[in-house]
Amino acid sequence: MACTLPLFAESAQAAVAKTLPPVAGGFDYQIGAPYAPAAGVKIVSRDHAANPVPNLYNVCYINAFQTQPGASGDWAENLMLHTTPNGPKVEDPDWPGEYMLDVRTPANRAAILEQVKVWINECAAKGFDAIEPDNYDHYTRSDGLIDPKDSEEYMKLLVQYAHSKNLAIAQKNTLELAGDAASLGLDFAIVEECGVIWPGSSTPECPEYYAAFGNRIIDIEYTDAGMARACKAYSSVFSIVQRDVQVTAGGTRKTCPGGGSTDTQAPSVPSGLSATGSTGSSVSLSWSASTDNVGVAGYDVYRNGTKVGSASGTSYTDSGLTAATTYQYQVKARDAAGNVSAGSTTVSKATTSSASTDTQAPSVPSGLSATGSTGSSVSLSWSASTDNVGVAGYDVYRNGTKVGSASGTSYTDSGLTAATTYQYQVKARDAAGNVSAGSTTVSKATTSSSPQGGCTATLVVTDSWTGAFDAEVRVKNTGSAATRSWKVTWTWPGSQKVTESWDTKLTQSGSAVTATNDAYNGVIAPAGTKALGLTASSSVPSVLPTVTCAAS
Repeated sequence: MACTLPLFAESAQAAVAKTLPPVAGGFDYQIGAPYAPAAGVKIVSRDHAANPVPNLYNVCYINAFQTQPGASGDWAENLMLHTTPNGPKVEDPDWPGEYMLDVRTPANRAAILEQVKVWINECAAKGFDAIEPDNYDHYTRSDGLIDPKDSEEYMKLLVQYAHSKNLAIAQKNTLELAGDAASLGLDFAIVEECGVIWPGSSTPECPEYYAAFGNRIIDIEYTDAGMARACKAYSSVFSIVQRDVQVTAGGTRKTCPGGGSTDTQAPSVPSGLSATGSTGSSVSLSWSASTDNVGVAGYDVYRNGTKVGSASGTSYTDSGLTAATTYQYQVKARDAAGNVSAGSTTVSKATTSSASTDTQAPSVPSGLSATGSTGSSVSLSWSASTDNVGVAGYDVYRNGTKVGSASGTSYTDSGLTAATTYQYQVKARDAAGNVSAGSTTVSKATTSSSPQGGCTATLVVTDSWTGAFDAEVRVKNTGSAATRSWKVTWTWPGSQKVTESWDTKLTQSGSAVTATNDAYNGVIAPAGTKALGLTASSSVPSVLPTVTCAAS
């Protein structure tokens, strides 16, 4: 469940004991009414009034930015948006009966949160894994009354409270604010119809969401065309389902056919590359957008034949250069399926003969902390620096050597040695090449590559009928450290054959069965239990097989 694009709340919020949804897991959107999920579903979203589904990843839907239809009487008048101080309440034009909440002042945001906390507490108490606060984009329908920055300030409060309850939190739609999701602490996205090409646009929105959230996306499509387009490029990348617009219990539910991306067409070559300016330490570039049969995910920028950065849009500034030096640049476009265009024409640009008149370095990054570690990585976060012109990015140093850079305030250093302590420091830089002094140093050890651990497993029959039965294999961590992965094996005593399995990667050869954890359930806390499920043909064995378990 990792992505090499944005570094999300896993780094900035790793101390919070929340769980993220399985990447590209089967999804069902049940906010209209709950019902038994189909086979293969691993993620379900339901209204907070419903109950979660046992053994699945459950998202709790709440209408956090507007009133529910017919429920405006549950809210104080001063907490609802009005056209003027004494004017009528503002009704959402897209959702009759829903009135917008007024998030424009700190006092209102705090008061609204107190009421929404009741639902969040309900979600946590019932055992949901995450919340889906809807109508984050209500400012787009408020006739300019609500500033999106006020919506973001309220979202920060929702994020903080959800995380305090060990709940992950999704951004619902709102592409315009997707670029701020990581800094707000949002964990993943639930989007609607990102496969649709809307009037006035030439591409769908999926690539832009992908640029912001990586593979932490759940997409709901309502049309065959949108579904086909999303599935073609992203069926193996993130979760996709087609539902009827009313999301009824007996309504449409379709999934992507096959299960893998069939997109092999690269984007068109970026055209019109030009150097739009330079300083003594930087060169600015722009180009015309590429096109793609599904959608362009981003652009990679090459300096003198070496990739130096990426951009989601059609401009880039390459900084940290040497004065009075000529550089060669080229740009390539890529899509989410990994197809890359040929390189653009090459453009040359020289930096100016002297450095920029900006000689003021950014402030020193503060609050550097190690937010988590594995056997091969350390995650860091820090507070943003300030600069008289603007901070261009941050450089991360391990044991005194620069190991990477970040445009935001988090970074994960990977490829490390287990059970080893590392020292980290961060410096801020601006476009003129001014670099701050180093932050305070923080130490963090990677975890042991072989934690003290062990496991036991038991096969339990949960249902049976003529010629077949269902069973669970319950895996218990008997060690003193959390597992990272597990494997169970057993041998059927007769002609039993596994015909279906879930929450596992399972193979059978003859009568011997081997099952390992899926991508999302390898971690088991000490004394904790995870279960895999299966359906097998033939009758239930008179003596159930002994299951052998190994964990690491």
